Amino acid sequence: MKILILGLLSAWALNAQAELKVVTTTTTLENLVQEIGQDKVDVSSLTKSNQDPHFVEAKPSYMVKLRQADLLVSVGLDLEVGWIGNVQRGAKNPTLLKGSKGFFAAGDHIEAIDIPEGKLDRAEGDVHPLGNPHFHLDPIKTISVVEALAIKLGELDSANAEFYQRRAADYAKTLKEKMKDWESRITKSQVNNVITYHKSLSYFLRRFDLDVVASIEPKPGIPPTAKHIISLIKLVKQKNVKCILNENYFETTAGERIKGVTQASLQIVPVEVQTDYFDLIESLVTAVENCGKGV
Repeated sequence: MKILILGLLSAWALNAQAELKVVTTTTTLENLVQEIGQDKVDVSSLTKSNQDPHFVEAKPSYMVKLRQADLLVSVGLDLEVGWIGNVQRGAKNPTLLKGSKGFFAAGDHIEAIDIPEGKLDRAEGDVHPLGNPHFHLDPIKTISVVEALAIKLGELDSANAEFYQRRAADYAKTLKEKMKDWESRITKSQVNNVITYHKSLSYFLRRFDLDVVASIEPKPGIPPTAKHIISLIKLVKQKNVKCILNENYFETTAGERIKGVTQASLQIVPVEVQTDYFDLIESLVTAVENCGKGV
């Protein structure tokens, strides 16, 4: 009996060790890895769902997580450029550095939008030279990321490579099916244009053919002035804008003021996964519907 118990414990230990330890920079990436890897991965996010991933403190606890990880999954496109390098260096785990087998940047697998032209100037705000990094809010681009993630997981865990591929294929199929419903509902909402706080929602809005009239931020990362808010109020009235989408990790004071003197609806929306990816996109679609209803 003792030998049997020891054997079972050894088997359990081997199975536990077989799990890929994955660390992601956002909850959205955490959820995508979990969906593909299921019980074959042990995944956690460095940031929370209501946290702006542009600005994160490189905590020692993050370094400990990376020190024990097999794979670091980042957004890329310089989203985490202000902090992830310090975490990587502090972790002292060379396999997770850019270009190494344990590093994955999702942005390498999509075609970015909003790539600035000409000479970059800090006077233009927090400009991303490689393009807008919030591509995960486009379900079709997310399919490309999921497929690439499956390949990366298979490279690190060849025994389960086919499993990851099947999971990615099933996930992509479900996303494509959900797209039909989401597109139909947004069309029925009769919302054609919106105002956002930041440019976090650009990919989502482009995918669903919604025009961005303006941003509450006059420039990325720069808070709105009273003059800018007044100009937005005039624009909302001129363009008959029904919808203000305010990302949940930005202040809502300006949005509330615009709402108060126009007919536009103000919706506070998530930018990262709180439960799962489908719920994230569902929240955005519902917000647009609410704007159409004047909620």
